[in-house]
Order: sequence, then structure tokens, then C-alpha cells
Amino acid sequence: MKYMVLMCNGLSDQPIAEKNNQTPLQLADTPNLDRLTALGRCGSVRTIPEDVPAGNEISYLALMGYDPVRYNLGPARFEARALGVELKDDEMPLCCDFIILQSSHNDMILKDFTAGQLSADNAQLLLGALQEQIPDAVTFHPGAGYHNLMVMKDASLPERLIPPHELIGEGIRKHMPQGEAARELVYLMNQAQIILHNHPFNQERAKNGDDVVNSVWFWGNSNGNDKRETPPAFTEKFGKEGAVVTASLLMKGMAQSAGMHTPEVKSATGFPDTDYRAKVSAALDAGVTREVVFLHVAAAEVPSLHGNIDDAILTIEDIDREVAGPLMDAVEENGDLTLLMVENHMTSVNIMRYTKDPVPFVAYPSTRGADAVEQFDEGIVMNGSEHFKSGPALIEAFLQGKL
Repeated sequence: MKYMVLMCNGLSDQPIAEKNNQTPLQLADTPNLDRLTALGRCGSVRTIPEDVPAGNEISYLALMGYDPVRYNLGPARFEARALGVELKDDEMPLCCDFIILQSSHNDMILKDFTAGQLSADNAQLLLGALQEQIPDAVTFHPGAGYHNLMVMKDASLPERLIPPHELIGEGIRKHMPQGEAARELVYLMNQAQIILHNHPFNQERAKNGDDVVNSVWFWGNSNGNDKRETPPAFTEKFGKEGAVVTASLLMKGMAQSAGMHTPEVKSATGFPDTDYRAKVSAALDAGVTREVVFLHVAAAEVPSLHGNIDDAILTIEDIDREVAGPLMDAVEENGDLTLLMVENHMTSVNIMRYTKDPVPFVAYPSTRGADAVEQFDEGIVMNGSEHFKSGPALIEAFLQGKL
């Protein structure tokens, strides 16, 4: 038996008043997801433990079958692995995101955590300027567009640095890194703002009336996980060879840490303009030689976090047509393939934040038969037949043929 896990970001939501108390998922036209739901077995899963903040570093690990607290090395350390950055014992990696800040009367408001979906070429241009003008004790490594990596020497940060996507629309002053240990980070951020302000790239943008990429934001530390317990190999844990198809450096680093295959899809962006069909093709190809394939689609998360209701609806419809449809066809053409469709955690367009709410899943074909649910939306959480208290419990049940 072969297993495909379709993990999507940004699907479920809370009711939206101006949309007649419906959610983007309920408003979207999703015939393939609805067909999957009607034929499969549905339920809910709680991917975020109660005592930790909602975040991809938690939900991704959980839905790959790993304890998300025990094996959480911090996003930056996983991403260093994905980028092939070798870390010394005295070095600390941090995510380094280009962002757009907007002035207010007494603060700077975080307007866009993707810096206008900054391209990789432009990001490398700006990173080069930072590397040239900031002290040698800090090194910058290109990542994926706005999202990059910075490595510091002799640094320790006991408190979790808040990711920029948790601060959309908020003033940054009260969220700046605090304490003596973070003083160098604040200095580096101030230096970066000066460098970016004077850079020809931004001067040209200002001349054209575009938002300037005027700051960086550091985050992704291990938050006290000094033991840095690496996830055990996927084959060792589940007795099956695994692969992960994703545009996310974070998830790619997790997969590589667990000894999983991570095929490259150059046209995958992680945004709504991603090449869905190429990702589906890569996942099906990986399934020829691997027993378990995770296909990760994050496209709906960005419009949700930016509060763009209509864009969220359109992206969900794209996922239904370009991903769910072809995967349903593959399952029906191959009697040896079973599909699990699941969301990593709720990303609410309503509040532009992650939440810890349970999220829906569907397994098809099911060893236990279909249930009475016929539409893929938030109602599955209440009306489905199966309910799991953790991501690892869901994945173990799926891979053991208990769904």
C-alpha cells in the first residue's frame, strides 16, 4: 500500500460577518474536495498542543508524525539544514525576513511580512548590501525570496522571538527583542534599516510610488530547546520510506533531518502563483519509489494572513482544481494508493492570525467506510466520525490502515 498525505495551509476559518457568516472554504467552489469528503472518512485533529503557540514549526512536525515539542529545534535550525548551512557549536541561526513597515504617529506598523512577495533576485541584492556593511560576526544566507537566514556567533536567546506574520497591522515597538541578550539584534535591525533606506533598489521603488522594503525581522530561535533532539529517521519510526514535496524551507529541513527524500520543484513558490501541477507530478513520481509521500501546499496561507477574503477563496478553488482533482484521479486509477487530506492548522482571514482550533481531515479510501459528511468545510470538525487529539496520533492511524 502507498500513502499520500496532502497537507494544506490556510483552508478553514471562522465565520465572516460581511460574508453572511460564512467562511472562505464554505464560499469556495470545491467539487473535488466535496467528492473526496463524500467518499471518504472524515474527522478532526488538534495539531497544536494547548501549551505552545500556534505555528508551522509545530503543526508540520505533528503532521509528519513527530512530537512537535520534543523535536522542535526552532525554525531557523531546520532551515539551515535545508539550505546546507553548517552550524558550529558557537553559532545561532535566525530567520531573517525582509518586511515592509508603515509609519504611524508614534510607532511603525508591520504592513507586509512578505515585503510585497520580494523576489529571490531582489532579496539577494539586499542581502549582499547587508553582508557588506554589517560586522563579520554575522553572516547572511539567501533563502526563498523575502525569507532568509542569518547566523550569529556567541548568541543565546532564552525567549521566543515573535514571527512577523503574527504582527500584521500591529506596532512593532512592544514586540522588539527585549533584554541584554537581544541588544545586538536590535542594533542589527537598526543598521539594516539605515542600509535599506539608502539602497538604490528602495530609492527607485520610492520614486515609483511603491512601498519600500525598509526593515528586516529576526525570529525562529530554538526557544530553550538546548538539547536539540533531532527527529528520528522516518523509516526507523514508521518502517516506511518517506518523501516530502514542499516549497517551505522549514518543512524541507524537517524532512531532511528525518532522512526523507525532498525532490526539488523549481516552479514551486509557496504563494498562490505556485506551480500546483508540477508539485502534484513530483509527489506522484516520488510515490513510485517511496511508500509515504507528503505533498505540502501553503498557497492559501498568505492571502489569509493578509486578510484578503476574495483571494483566499480563489486560492482554495485553485487547490481544489489543480491539486485535489488530480490526486483523486490518481487514487481511483491506482488501487494501491490511499489519500489523507488535512490542514496543518487554522489560518484565519478573519483575524489574520493562526489559531489552535481543531482542523478537518478526510481519508480516502477508508478501511472503515465513508461516513455521512458530504461537503469539505469546517462542519467536518463537528460532524465527522473520527477525532484525534494530536497530529502524530492521526498519522499513525493512517499509516496503520485504521482510518
